[in-house]
Amino acid sequence: MTSAFNPPVDLPGNQDIRIIGPRSSGKTAFMAALAYWPNADPNSPIQSVDPYDNASGELIGMARDILADGRELASTDAGESADSLPIYTLLITLRPRLLNHPIPALKNKSIRIQVSCREYPGEIIKDLRNISSSNSLLNSYLDDCATASSLLLLIDGTANQSDRDYAQALENLQKQLSDRLSLDTTRLRNYRIAVVFSKCEQAQVRVYWKDINNFVSLKFPNVQTTVNKWRTLWGCSSNYFFCSAFGTKGINPQPNFKIKSRDKNGITGVIDSPRVWRPLGLVAPLYWIQTGQEDPRLKI
Repeated sequence: MTSAFNPPVDLPGNQDIRIIGPRSSGKTAFMAALAYWPNADPNSPIQSVDPYDNASGELIGMARDILADGRELASTDAGESADSLPIYTLLITLRPRLLNHPIPALKNKSIRIQVSCREYPGEIIKDLRNISSSNSLLNSYLDDCATASSLLLLIDGTANQSDRDYAQALENLQKQLSDRLSLDTTRLRNYRIAVVFSKCEQAQVRVYWKDINNFVSLKFPNVQTTVNKWRTLWGCSSNYFFCSAFGTKGINPQPNFKIKSRDKNGITGVIDSPRVWRPLGLVAPLYWIQTGQEDPRLKI
């Protein structure tokens, strides 16, 4: 928690984010690991992560009682309408950025951002690929997504064989949101799309840790083309990130991940060693969505 005698500077606004991704990409694990923030590194730029309300506090229970117990989280219920799904709001406090701060007045000051996220069930990817105007459940998600200010697309970084499927779903998502927002050009320009590749602790992804643009071009070229087209059509911003909800372990880092299954859509598994659980890269996309700036400290 932040000291009452040295309160952080609250950045204005509360980004309203929708998290979309296929089944088993780790959407709920992303949010639960972020809220719990286990084994915090005292040298990390992230000072604290705090739930804003009781609903958001439930994420901590999921992480502590399920993930840290070596079990998988249940999937988001595909039968619920968007309005039935919770919105999780977190307060993220960052330690002072001493050098090259994009806002000079905030140099040497802790800052706090507030983000609200609602995640959709993974079935939305399949429904978007085979879109139907009679799909009332999908329409509830699309109507809700049109009220948000940003999109966080979460993709299993080991699932590059599904590149074309994800690109098709994204193209249809863009068209559907355009229909709903076509008269609000200001919102289109201010929209931010963060494409986040999960499970970056895996060797085939980790080798690209310092060169995400090359990773996207090689492994997800169709997603990249679709996102570039979306950005051009709307005049909005997009960016790419790596993350790992479970992180690594050991002096010579190995995935802190016990694989349970593997297919073309990527891998599924659980934490291998909960006592050294430390997530990677979860805050970087949220900070960018909030500020439009990147903080290199958040990518390690």
